[in-house]
Amino acid sequence: MRAARFAVVTLCVALFAAAAAAQGVGKNLLFYGNSYSARNGGVGELVRLLAIQAGLPAPTIVTRYQNGADLQYHATNSAQVAAITGSLPAGQRWDVVVMQGQSLEATAASGNPGLFRASALQILGNVRNHSPQAKAVLYQTWARAVGHFLYPNTFASPRAMHDEIRGNYLAARNDLNAAYGAGAASAAGVGDGVALLGWLPSYYDPDLFHPLPPMTLLAGMCLFTSIYSVRVCPLNPNLAGNGALATWLAGLGITQADWDQMAGLADLCAARSVRPFPGSGDYLTLASGVAPGNVSACGTRSVGLGAPLTLQVQSRNGVFDAAPALLLVNLFPVGAPPPPSPTWPELRIDVGSMLVLLQSPTLQPPLGLTVPLPFTLPGAAALVQGIAFAPSSATGNPSFATTDGCLLLFQ
Repeated sequence: MRAARFAVVTLCVALFAAAAAAQGVGKNLLFYGNSYSARNGGVGELVRLLAIQAGLPAPTIVTRYQNGADLQYHATNSAQVAAITGSLPAGQRWDVVVMQGQSLEATAASGNPGLFRASALQILGNVRNHSPQAKAVLYQTWARAVGHFLYPNTFASPRAMHDEIRGNYLAARNDLNAAYGAGAASAAGVGDGVALLGWLPSYYDPDLFHPLPPMTLLAGMCLFTSIYSVRVCPLNPNLAGNGALATWLAGLGITQADWDQMAGLADLCAARSVRPFPGSGDYLTLASGVAPGNVSACGTRSVGLGAPLTLQVQSRNGVFDAAPALLLVNLFPVGAPPPPSPTWPELRIDVGSMLVLLQSPTLQPPLGLTVPLPFTLPGAAALVQGIAFAPSSATGNPSFATTDGCLLLFQ
């Protein structure tokens, strides 16, 4: 009898150990930031909930937020530095440190870009003294909203402010990779996503610089994707349910439309290696949807006969308003999409077999259609991509810019 009981206990212990091993160990994530990170429940908690929603082991989140703080503060303040060695159990190491600087410090007019970059190097150095394999994720902040008093005297426009912040965050990322090796740092393009929103005041607090909840959602999504290399659109939580993420979002007043919009933009701003059909990365987007009011830049749709399919190529911030544009499509068996063009990797359509769905001499208004799908081809798929015939600032292509591709899976 004792032997039988011992065998049962041993089996249970083994099963629990196997379950724990299968689940894995969550990442240890250290967040340095200020009110941009702390508002609306905090981006650290959102990253934790997104990881759980994705079926990943729950990370350990340690937040060191200080209102108004810049990276120099986080690099040199004794309490902030001490958090590196004092916030984890003995023997554990940090996987990622997230750095969010003061919103103006990466600008020459109101900050000190050189000090910003040096402080980013110092922070990762501090963390690597404790955790030699830790990586950095730079939380790129955003420009003030349209109508803020900084325009046009301090910055000519939101676009000018955005470009300067973005450039210095990318420079800081490059500094870190040069100092600590390729892959040591990445930049989460939160500000890039806000730029695709057009810096509209409706996404900001009345002060025109702090985020309302949908913008915090966008920030957390961009950080999650940068940390885990996992896209957000496929997570697709049931916001009417009672899961942890749904409950948290409901408490902030986040709607399904907010989720869809921000998920699409976050995935557009992810690294090219994460996006399935990356375009050029300009102010040019392709939105799609198969239900009224549910249109976003999320890039995969299941479609069936009669589905109310919407496709729309849009110029953002007026950049491609005057450009001639095409909406192109390829058909292919599921699982066998065309490879990117060897000459122009941003062109995902096979020009030898493409069809032109729509064309227009300009993108004002946007180029698009909404139509009940008149056919279906089970086992087949279609890749749709928009092209604007104007120079790309992202790739340097002098002739055209492209949207990311949208995959249509026929049911």
